Amino acid sequence: MVYLFVKEILLLLAAWAVFLQVRFLYRWRVFGKRSRQNGCEEAPVYPNKLPWGIERFAFLFNRQLAKMDLLEDVIRARYTEMQCWTFRVFNVLNSSFVSTAEPENVQTILALKFQDYDLGPVRKDVFRETLGKGIFTTDGEEWAHFRQQLRPQFSRDQISDLESTGRHVQILFKALPEEDAHGWIVGTDLIPYVYRFTMDVSTEFLFGHSVDTQSRTLHSQDSGNREEIQEDLEFTEAMNYSQEYIGWRLRFGPLYWLITSRKYKNACRIVQRFADRFVNLALNPDHKRTVPEHGKKRKYVLLDELVSETRDPTELRNQILHVMLAGRDTTASLLNLSLIVLSKHPEEFNKLREAVVSHFGTEISPTNEIAFSSIKACKAINNFLYETLRLYPLVAINSRRALRDTTLPTGGGPDRKQPVAIKKGEQVGFPAYVMHRRHDIWGEDADEFRSDRWINRKLGWEMTAFGGGPRVCLGQQFALNEVSFVLVRFLQRYDRIEAVDMVSPLKKKLSVTLGPAEGQNIRLHRAAS
Repeated sequence: MVYLFVKEILLLLAAWAVFLQVRFLYRWRVFGKRSRQNGCEEAPVYPNKLPWGIERFAFLFNRQLAKMDLLEDVIRARYTEMQCWTFRVFNVLNSSFVSTAEPENVQTILALKFQDYDLGPVRKDVFRETLGKGIFTTDGEEWAHFRQQLRPQFSRDQISDLESTGRHVQILFKALPEEDAHGWIVGTDLIPYVYRFTMDVSTEFLFGHSVDTQSRTLHSQDSGNREEIQEDLEFTEAMNYSQEYIGWRLRFGPLYWLITSRKYKNACRIVQRFADRFVNLALNPDHKRTVPEHGKKRKYVLLDELVSETRDPTELRNQILHVMLAGRDTTASLLNLSLIVLSKHPEEFNKLREAVVSHFGTEISPTNEIAFSSIKACKAINNFLYETLRLYPLVAINSRRALRDTTLPTGGGPDRKQPVAIKKGEQVGFPAYVMHRRHDIWGEDADEFRSDRWINRKLGWEMTAFGGGPRVCLGQQFALNEVSFVLVRFLQRYDRIEAVDMVSPLKKKLSVTLGPAEGQNIRLHRAAS
């Protein structure tokens, strides 16, 4: 009896699966016919090795994945295999997505047909567990509200204030290993130092209180006492872990809910509890803003400014965490990538240091203030950072979900130039990493680092390091200014920055943002004059 009952259930499930598949194929056939009538052509379809492409999800559990370069060995390799810049993939649960590395299509998604797309449920749900509702997890009127709330906080006056950055750079230099008798700092992994630096700067900017992980880590090494810094370090570690875990869950797409852990949930609670402490302080009627010394400018604190916009503690916490995720992580990644690139390209280092010394002098003999205007005037820094962002875009993979049946202008038909129809609910991915390395756009040396390619070149849709359209990154100038400042200080202080391993390519690490993998040691030589 039990056997017959189980058999009937299995038959019903099989029948239901067949029905869903037949309905799916029928709907796609109708959609395709209607699309062709409207002048669209089919995009090439990426072949599945197993039904619904389940091999792609099984691949995520492959032990070799950690040793692979996901962007080169998987994402870019698919484009090479397909020999085109737009294609469609059919996945589990009868879902599909289109992947495109066409600038014209990216412009359409992010700007020209902005209203046809939203972020989609996966991104919203994955990020909200840590960050809550905010500028990176909402659409429509909610998103417009959050963006309008933050826009004034990234005015020129705020991004030009580099006093805090300069102070924390000095602490960073002090935290580095001691120089030997010849002025060299031997092979050192700078990544942990840079992450502590950006955490300290961002928490001071956001909360008015720096967690001071750099100086406190230095102090704990001297004294062996770590109890006094436990709460701040706990927050730092929780923030790091939650960001890495978010990146891991995003790779599973609609099946992200299968991936969770107690450690991750606990990290989310620690991050939110830490932010809540400062929100409650800012909302306390007895809380007084720091009064500046006579003749000095009042210290800018983002949380204090947001309190004048809203007194909702949850909204304040979420906004602060969203800005921290964007500001701290992207700035750290760009700065780390820049230093490693300089260490592996002596000609680029020499060229950039010559420009810096010409504009600002050396650490011992400075000739010009390192300010927003003087940084902008040093074109060599801008060119260097643009080239770094071209080869290593911080948001290497991005996507949107179609809110209605819509179209992309190119990628279909035998010539791959015809419009492509996008079905309502379909995800459209656009990997900047692939587009930024297209040889037909950037030349045969597209995979090589050459900052001079940016001389007299304007930014276009083939370069989307900070996104584009209505959702273009609010903090892009803030990040570029801070990274430029730190680079100038490094190049004033050190006349040689060399990778210990000059042969191996830069090793990448992909989580929420793209950055370098740890363990890439660098030698630094102190300038004598």
